[in-house]
Amino acid sequence: MVIADPAAELVQLVRRQGDPTSVPAVEATADHRLGPAADRRAALLIRRRFGLSLPPPFAGAADAEMAVRVAIALDGPAIAAVKWRAFGANYRGGILPDVFLDGRAVVPPASFWAGRAMVPPSRRHRLFVWGRPGTVFGYLDCGPAQLDDAAPGAGEAGEVYELYVDPSAQGRGGGSLLLSEAQDWLAQAGFSRQELSVLALNLGAQAFYRHHGWAPTGVVTHVDLGTVAFDEVRFQRVSQSE
Repeated sequence: MVIADPAAELVQLVRRQGDPTSVPAVEATADHRLGPAADRRAALLIRRRFGLSLPPPFAGAADAEMAVRVAIALDGPAIAAVKWRAFGANYRGGILPDVFLDGRAVVPPASFWAGRAMVPPSRRHRLFVWGRPGTVFGYLDCGPAQLDDAAPGAGEAGEVYELYVDPSAQGRGGGSLLLSEAQDWLAQAGFSRQELSVLALNLGAQAFYRHHGWAPTGVVTHVDLGTVAFDEVRFQRVSQSE
């Protein structure tokens, strides 16, 4: 079997499975967890030959023993696949239009995440993944807040840019572990205040952040990407020392 671009091939294998459900892995059948046999063998071959980390459905089941680790370049394709799968499951039901979700691409591509892990934009940026080495079930990207996004007049802040957990692994604590690791990292990097944006219609995500000590800043931003438009609510968390 000739594999010209292992990263693209792995992501394509994931996309071929279609949109995932949010059924917990322990309640799903083995075929549901791991994908069709032929695709599973192809994914495992890519893992053996090229060392790429596997995302669901080829990574098996998430478990409570998995920890958060700093991402490496070999995690890039799995991160891209997890984001694609999470979009398909998390943003249905009117949060984003179904027509957009049905035609969504893998954005950003696997190469972006590989580069992000290999050469972070600065020493204050960090990309985390949840999963044993060789697997990715969730990820979080964080660093300095973008100047256009940060609350005006409030000083420098750190930002959680993205946090996604694969639908098959949601409800197992991975999101909380990732967020806790990022909060600690941003504090160590010198940010006493931390911010993030969440879709205005994603009430589940807002409840998650409120539970972890985050609160809305009152800033709501309208985002128009051309193919889809939505509102984002800005949240912030201030360190206990303030």
